[in-house]
Amino acid sequence: MNDKIRISSPADILGFIPHTLGFAPRESFVFVTLRGDMLGATLRVDAPVVADPAGFAPAMVDYLALDTQATAVLLAVYTDHAPNTAVQRPFHDHVEAMIQALENAGTPLKDAWLVTSEYWQNLLCDSDAGCCPPEPLESITDGHLNAEMVFRGSSYQKTPGTTYATFTGPADTARRIDEALPGVLAGELHTGRALWAEVLTRNGFTDQGMAIGLLACFQRPDLRDVLFCNVIDPDRTDAEGSGDLLIGQGIAPDWNRVDQAQETARALIEAAPEGYRAPMLTLIGWLAYLKGQSSIAADHFTAAVADTPGYRLAELMGRVVSQGRIAPVAQDEDTAYKRHH
Repeated sequence: MNDKIRISSPADILGFIPHTLGFAPRESFVFVTLRGDMLGATLRVDAPVVADPAGFAPAMVDYLALDTQATAVLLAVYTDHAPNTAVQRPFHDHVEAMIQALENAGTPLKDAWLVTSEYWQNLLCDSDAGCCPPEPLESITDGHLNAEMVFRGSSYQKTPGTTYATFTGPADTARRIDEALPGVLAGELHTGRALWAEVLTRNGFTDQGMAIGLLACFQRPDLRDVLFCNVIDPDRTDAEGSGDLLIGQGIAPDWNRVDQAQETARALIEAAPEGYRAPMLTLIGWLAYLKGQSSIAADHFTAAVADTPGYRLAELMGRVVSQGRIAPVAQDEDTAYKRHH
């Protein structure tokens, strides 16, 4: 199948954004770089409710400059706080600051759109002139681009955030994990590593007993750390000196394996009672961070701490993401995540 996707209209671009983010954004600014007539990188940030326009615009330009091939930029503003009058666009001062900052950087803002829960429309033209009437959201979801992405197997969450159901499995699951834990604590790391490798190779665990064993393995911190590392480096025998790997420096992941690890972690969350989910939530969040999906990462780190208060690894990774850091692996075109279908 040809991997090239034809984008011929603003509705196509707006249809592409949630697929590349993995979720439908809300109260967000989403920037998409252009490389000539091709789409480049995508950057989503929270809508700048508090941020000063004079500080917000340069910060966004700095992030967008990481795409050294960018020639222009597109912007989609997702908000349900649009003014009732057409006199002024939402976030007018921020958009004007972005226009000027991008022009100064040599990557001008080529076009921009407002997307609400009821309609979308061009954000840059003069509403009073009647040249940018509201368009129905169906023109995005029913467009050929969205249909092609779905046909290729792509999907996305309809709302951002974590959406894991309350545990409804066997009542003795927590007891069985606790009973398995002494053996895990007394065992060698390679035993847990072998189980994790088997699960990733066979695309998931096959029974509840295997799930119990993995959940127990992830409760042991030093084993948990090497299991994280083994997603990226399957041959690594321990997590000593893995700081660069953790922050995404100097790595070239097998993204199919990363996707498989995330799917396995999601299945384990469903198999785990509350109080035992934090390692898998943190794993999903860390892998999302490596993909450049900071919003998804932050949501999972927050959920991990809610599941297990004081969960140190999630707290540390949450601080990394909250500082606005983008994983080095996500900044390099040759190593950055590309969705596979």
